[in-house]
Amino acid sequence: MDVENIRKIDKWLGIPICALFSVLYLLRTLFKPSLKKPVQPENILFVELSEMGSAIIAYSALQRTKELFPDSTLYFLIFKENRESVSITGTIEEENILTIDCTNFSRFVFSTLSVLNKLKKIPIDTYIDMELFSRATSIISYLSGAHNRVGFYKFHMEGLYRGNFLTHKVSYNPHQHIAYNFFNLVYSLTAPANEFPKLKKHVNDVPKVPMIEISDEEKSTLFSKLQSINSNFTQSSKSVILNPNAGILPIRAWPIEKYLELAIRLARIEDVFIIVIGVGKALYDADKIYSAIPEKTIDLTNRTTLREVITLFNISDVFVTNDSGPAHFASMTPIINIVFFGPETPALYGPIGENCIPLYTNFGCSPCVSAFNHRKTTCNDNLCVKAITVDEVYDLVVKYL
Repeated sequence: MDVENIRKIDKWLGIPICALFSVLYLLRTLFKPSLKKPVQPENILFVELSEMGSAIIAYSALQRTKELFPDSTLYFLIFKENRESVSITGTIEEENILTIDCTNFSRFVFSTLSVLNKLKKIPIDTYIDMELFSRATSIISYLSGAHNRVGFYKFHMEGLYRGNFLTHKVSYNPHQHIAYNFFNLVYSLTAPANEFPKLKKHVNDVPKVPMIEISDEEKSTLFSKLQSINSNFTQSSKSVILNPNAGILPIRAWPIEKYLELAIRLARIEDVFIIVIGVGKALYDADKIYSAIPEKTIDLTNRTTLREVITLFNISDVFVTNDSGPAHFASMTPIINIVFFGPETPALYGPIGENCIPLYTNFGCSPCVSAFNHRKTTCNDNLCVKAITVDEVYDLVVKYL
């Protein structure tokens, strides 16, 4: 399903269903007040359906959960297409990663019903909703049968209505990095039941991501793959990876014309190669770069697994990317990670790690995409990203080659 259809369904179906479940929950608690009392977590489900990057950022919150509740079992629910972003960190057992198929509406409904059946059989007692204001995940939380339902609640803030049946209502803080907001969700399970809003605690934890270990065999196999595409590429070659496509939010993209100019200038440096990655329509961007400098370009669009992308980051020198999932994958490797921001801010969603260099012009209108507008902006000309010059990026890349 495309983003606009998801927004419409979430609004027109989500609002009345959330309202109905709120009334049902109120009636149930009138007759059974114990429903409001938290239980000790044993089977904990984390939910982050749509964002691969957020699944990586959540790593520290998941680790902290294991420390707070060592006898509990952790599960994770995510869209099927994003499953690898959870499994790559090794935090959740493979059999405990549950998925929903979002290819179309009917598959979404039937796969959700299948997941709900599995949740009842486990059974899940604690549901931690890491989506900011998605009504779909709020609805699933109620249907899951979980006693503890943890999630972001708007209180008196402007924001999307998600019903009133959370047992642990956590205030979303738009002034903190999302990693700390995830910590707040976890720590709310240890907070007093009568604490409103949660979380009345300073979180001292330092967010981190795991460094993914890649074997020499994996590196060798990938090198052979690169050389089979471009025989000029050697073990001594320097490589710069470009990710010019911004996926479902094209407003985040640095113009392809600037990527092309950067690639041409870098290709003039002796033994420097340009590797283009991406999926879907990213191949059109890659074709523009390849057409200009075929002898110095390696097109890997739609030709890699996530594991191969991680391996590529481990054997390459610099990564230049729009704000998207691959920027967070790169944070789990040693590669220099240059990331363009504009419609969103690195203060909230910047990749975690010392190897990340965010480029952000700090325009007055930026960020224009947020949890409060369902990531929908009226902007059709992202000058905040376009203002980042090729010279600035080129100098940064050369510095780290």
